[in-house]
Amino acid sequence: MKSNDDLTQPVVLLKRMLYWRMAFFSLILMLAGIAIGASAMHMWMVKQRSRPQPRPPVNVARVMRRIESQLKLTPEQTEQVRPVMRRCLADLDQVRAEARPQIRQHLRVMNRDVQAVLDPQQQQQWKKISRRLMNLLQGRSMQRLGATPAGKPAGPSPG
Repeated sequence: MKSNDDLTQPVVLLKRMLYWRMAFFSLILMLAGIAIGASAMHMWMVKQRSRPQPRPPVNVARVMRRIESQLKLTPEQTEQVRPVMRRCLADLDQVRAEARPQIRQHLRVMNRDVQAVLDPQQQQQWKKISRRLMNLLQGRSMQRLGATPAGKPAGPSPG
Protein backbone atom coordinates (compact mmCIF):
# COMPACT_ATOMS: atom_id res chain seq x y z
CA MET A 1 0.00 0.00 0.00
CA LYS A 2 1.73 3.01 -1.23
CA SER A 3 0.41 6.45 -0.42
CA ASN A 4 0.29 9.19 -3.04
CA ASP A 5 2.14 11.47 -0.63
CA ASP A 6 5.06 9.12 -0.14
CA LEU A 7 8.00 11.50 0.20
CA THR A 8 10.47 8.85 -0.87
CA GLN A 9 9.22 8.84 -4.43
CA PRO A 10 11.01 11.37 -6.66
CA VAL A 11 7.88 12.25 -8.67
CA VAL A 12 5.98 13.29 -5.55
CA LEU A 13 8.93 15.36 -4.36
CA LEU A 14 9.21 17.09 -7.75
CA LYS A 15 5.48 17.87 -7.76
CA ARG A 16 5.67 19.39 -4.29
CA MET A 17 8.78 21.36 -5.18
CA LEU A 18 7.09 22.66 -8.33
CA TYR A 19 4.02 23.65 -6.29
CA TRP A 20 6.08 25.60 -3.74
CA ARG A 21 8.26 27.16 -6.43
CA MET A 22 5.15 28.39 -8.28
CA ALA A 23 3.69 29.75 -5.03
CA PHE A 24 6.97 31.50 -4.21
CA PHE A 25 7.31 33.13 -7.63
CA SER A 26 3.64 34.13 -7.62
CA LEU A 27 4.20 35.86 -4.31
CA ILE A 28 7.32 37.61 -5.65
CA LEU A 29 5.40 38.71 -8.75
CA MET A 30 2.53 40.04 -6.62
CA LEU A 31 4.91 41.98 -4.35
CA ALA A 32 6.71 43.42 -7.36
CA GLY A 33 3.37 44.57 -8.80
CA ILE A 34 2.42 46.22 -5.53
CA ALA A 35 5.78 47.99 -5.32
CA ILE A 36 5.61 49.19 -8.93
CA GLY A 37 2.00 50.34 -8.50
CA ALA A 38 2.80 52.22 -5.29
CA SER A 39 5.82 53.89 -6.89
CA ALA A 40 3.82 54.91 -9.94
CA MET A 41 1.05 56.31 -7.74
CA HIS A 42 3.57 58.27 -5.68
CA MET A 43 5.18 59.75 -8.80
CA TRP A 44 1.76 60.65 -10.21
CA MET A 45 0.69 62.32 -6.96
CA VAL A 46 3.90 64.35 -6.74
CA LYS A 47 3.36 65.48 -10.33
CA GLN A 48 -0.27 66.40 -9.61
CA ARG A 49 0.69 68.32 -6.48
CA SER A 50 3.32 70.37 -8.31
CA ARG A 51 0.92 71.21 -11.13
CA PRO A 52 -1.00 74.41 -10.45
CA GLN A 53 -4.63 73.70 -9.69
CA PRO A 54 -7.11 75.52 -11.91
CA ARG A 55 -8.88 78.31 -10.15
CA PRO A 56 -12.63 78.07 -9.90
CA PRO A 57 -14.34 80.74 -11.94
CA VAL A 58 -15.77 83.68 -10.07
CA ASN A 59 -19.39 83.03 -9.21
CA VAL A 60 -21.12 86.01 -10.80
CA ALA A 61 -24.49 85.08 -9.31
CA ARG A 62 -23.04 85.08 -5.81
CA VAL A 63 -21.31 88.42 -6.36
CA MET A 64 -24.52 89.87 -7.75
CA ARG A 65 -26.54 88.67 -4.74
CA ARG A 66 -24.12 90.45 -2.43
CA ILE A 67 -24.11 93.63 -4.50
CA GLU A 68 -27.90 93.64 -4.81
CA SER A 69 -28.42 93.28 -1.08
CA GLN A 70 -25.72 95.73 -0.05
CA LEU A 71 -26.62 98.43 -2.59
CA LYS A 72 -30.36 97.65 -2.58
CA LEU A 73 -30.43 97.64 -6.39
CA THR A 74 -33.68 97.90 -8.27
CA PRO A 75 -34.44 95.13 -10.79
CA GLU A 76 -33.54 97.52 -13.63
CA GLN A 77 -30.21 98.37 -12.03
CA THR A 78 -29.52 94.67 -11.45
CA GLU A 79 -30.09 93.91 -15.13
CA GLN A 80 -27.71 96.74 -16.11
CA VAL A 81 -25.01 95.80 -13.59
CA ARG A 82 -25.03 92.01 -14.21
CA PRO A 83 -23.46 92.11 -17.73
CA VAL A 84 -20.84 94.58 -16.52
CA MET A 85 -19.92 92.31 -13.62
CA ARG A 86 -19.89 89.21 -15.83
CA ARG A 87 -17.57 90.89 -18.38
CA CYS A 88 -15.23 92.47 -15.84
CA LEU A 89 -14.93 89.38 -13.66
CA ALA A 90 -14.16 87.28 -16.74
CA ASP A 91 -11.48 89.82 -17.67
CA LEU A 92 -10.04 89.59 -14.15
CA ASP A 93 -9.90 85.80 -14.44
CA GLN A 94 -7.94 86.23 -17.67
CA VAL A 95 -5.54 88.74 -16.09
CA ARG A 96 -5.02 86.42 -13.13
CA ALA A 97 -4.26 83.50 -15.44
CA GLU A 98 -1.73 85.58 -17.39
CA ALA A 99 -0.08 86.89 -14.21
CA ARG A 100 0.14 83.49 -12.51
CA PRO A 101 3.59 82.57 -13.97
CA GLN A 102 5.07 85.89 -12.82
CA ILE A 103 3.57 85.50 -9.37
CA ARG A 104 4.94 81.97 -9.12
CA GLN A 105 8.40 83.23 -10.10
CA HIS A 106 8.30 86.01 -7.50
CA LEU A 107 7.26 83.52 -4.84
CA ARG A 108 10.15 81.22 -5.79
CA VAL A 109 12.60 84.13 -5.51
CA MET A 110 11.12 85.13 -2.15
CA ASN A 111 11.44 81.58 -0.83
CA ARG A 112 14.99 81.24 -2.09
CA ASP A 113 16.07 84.57 -0.60
CA VAL A 114 14.39 83.95 2.76
CA GLN A 115 15.80 80.42 3.03
CA ALA A 116 19.30 81.72 2.32
CA VAL A 117 19.14 83.72 5.56
CA LEU A 118 17.72 80.95 7.75
CA ASP A 119 19.37 78.03 9.52
CA PRO A 120 18.11 74.48 8.69
CA GLN A 121 15.56 74.38 11.53
CA GLN A 122 14.19 77.79 10.57
CA GLN A 123 14.04 76.67 6.92
CA GLN A 124 11.75 73.79 7.88
CA GLN A 125 9.52 76.18 9.80
CA TRP A 126 9.58 78.64 6.91
CA LYS A 127 8.35 75.94 4.51
CA LYS A 128 5.30 75.37 6.69
CA ILE A 129 4.68 79.09 7.16
CA SER A 130 5.03 79.91 3.47
CA ARG A 131 2.74 77.02 2.51
CA ARG A 132 0.05 78.27 4.93
CA LEU A 133 0.56 81.82 3.71
CA MET A 134 0.09 80.81 0.08
CA ASN A 135 -3.04 78.82 0.92
CA LEU A 136 -4.40 81.74 2.91
CA LEU A 137 -3.69 84.26 0.15
CA GLN A 138 -5.17 82.09 -2.56
CA GLY A 139 -8.26 81.24 -0.55
CA ARG A 140 -9.00 84.74 0.66
CA SER A 141 -8.47 86.45 -2.69
CA MET A 142 -10.87 84.04 -4.37
CA GLN A 143 -13.46 84.26 -1.57
CA ARG A 144 -13.48 88.04 -1.83
CA LEU A 145 -14.42 87.70 -5.49
CA GLY A 146 -17.18 85.20 -4.79
CA ALA A 147 -15.42 82.12 -6.13
CA THR A 148 -16.40 78.78 -4.75
CA PRO A 149 -13.78 76.21 -3.80
CA ALA A 150 -13.72 73.29 -6.20
CA GLY A 151 -16.36 70.76 -5.33
CA LYS A 152 -18.32 73.01 -2.96
CA PRO A 153 -21.67 74.48 -3.92
CA ALA A 154 -22.08 78.19 -4.14
CA GLY A 155 -24.27 79.36 -1.34
CA PRO A 156 -25.08 82.64 0.30
CA SER A 157 -22.09 84.16 1.97
CA PRO A 158 -22.05 84.32 5.76
CA GLY A 159 -22.00 88.02 6.11
